[in-house]
Amino acid sequence: MTRRPTLKHIAERVGVTVSTVSLALRDDERISTAMRQRVRAAAAEVGYIYNRHAAGLRRGDSGTVALCLNDLGNPFFTEFIAAMEQRFRAEERMMLFCHAQESLSVQADFMRRMAEHGASGLILIPAAGTTQEDLHGAEAAHLRHLPLVLLSRDVPGAEVDRVINDDARGMALVIEHLRALGHQRIGWLGGGSSTSTAQARERAFRAALGQAGHPPDEAHMHHGPTTLAFGHQGFETLMAQPNPPTAVVCFSDVIAFGALSACHGLGLRPGVDVSITGFDDMSAAAYTTPPLTSVRVRTDLMGARASELLLGRIRGEKGAPRREMMAPELSIRETTGPVRKKARASDQA
Repeated sequence: MTRRPTLKHIAERVGVTVSTVSLALRDDERISTAMRQRVRAAAAEVGYIYNRHAAGLRRGDSGTVALCLNDLGNPFFTEFIAAMEQRFRAEERMMLFCHAQESLSVQADFMRRMAEHGASGLILIPAAGTTQEDLHGAEAAHLRHLPLVLLSRDVPGAEVDRVINDDARGMALVIEHLRALGHQRIGWLGGGSSTSTAQARERAFRAALGQAGHPPDEAHMHHGPTTLAFGHQGFETLMAQPNPPTAVVCFSDVIAFGALSACHGLGLRPGVDVSITGFDDMSAAAYTTPPLTSVRVRTDLMGARASELLLGRIRGEKGAPRREMMAPELSIRETTGPVRKKARASDQA
């Protein structure tokens, strides 16, 4: 195996000092244009490859940022990536990814490895069950000097920057919309209970119905994993009840997609016989049959803002941790409609 060409090889080939070669390859204006061209030509001839790792060690900045996602099987989480990748690429930074699969041990191992490999910073969508101890405890000492930003999910007590969606506002928009259509019996298909997102959305669902004077019927509250299968099965369970809900609010679009499938299987018309809403407004929501009413979470703005916060901390910005909430929007489509007269009469019975 031949040795990797070094700056010294280029310097000997051109007849200049190693420092001149280094400056020329960095387009330093102290080196003439002609000399920079000669150095680059010589570098190409010998097959020189810039050693970013070594340069990073000299600068104290590796030029890499890490992103830990908890579920690549859920398209919602992957929608954050585009905005972040674009922003970091503009800064000539490379992103490293981890799919934690909702595993605390995988997440912990990845964070430790990123700290050991000198990552400049980390954006974390916390796995279900992540606690303050996981980020600041004795077993997480390696994170003390690693800039860290939480995205989408919160961790109570964590002393780091975070960018999350205003789930309470999003759920209020959904309930206001359904109430305006005459719905009172509103069911819930929730995605578990071990994440801040699941807790916030269900809490807001209960509060919004309570404020409207119609607290949720516990028989209409069902929980399960954020999967198509649960959405399908959960919807069938709700509709099999003696007095089923006239509208079903789903924790996420993925669950809503499953509910739509079950709705068609039962011979019901979404938006006519029963209303169904999602949450996240993924790109696929506009193309279901019929198109899904959903709360739009601004993954583009959230991803971009998390990137900016992380870059600021990498540059040395000080100050107390920031908790920023992004306002959602309600995308009203065809899966929601007025309560049917028969259902309304049943409400009044």
